[in-house]
Amino acid sequence: MKTNKISTEKANKVYDLLVSIGGASESDRDSFIYHHCEDKYECSEWRFCGHLGFGGKYRSGWNGVTYYQEDETPERIKIKSQLNEQLQKISCA
Repeated sequence: MKTNKISTEKANKVYDLLVSIGGASESDRDSFIYHHCEDKYECSEWRFCGHLGFGGKYRSGWNGVTYYQEDETPERIKIKSQLNEQLQKISCA
């Protein structure tokens, strides 16, 4: 069975990017860490909203972000691209 749990170190690096590039709220970090590293239900997606709007989600299965297509703007395309590029660097670290 595939697990979606990630290490605490990786989760913190991911959340650093969600905050710095994606505009996620720092106050949700502890919850993000818990749900991705400790929760027995193994969180596979996290709605962080931020600069990507209500549909802004982190997907741990492939270590990337998405947003609702109907909310797409040139700014969101750029943010999503930057975030996914930086997240892939963590994945390879």
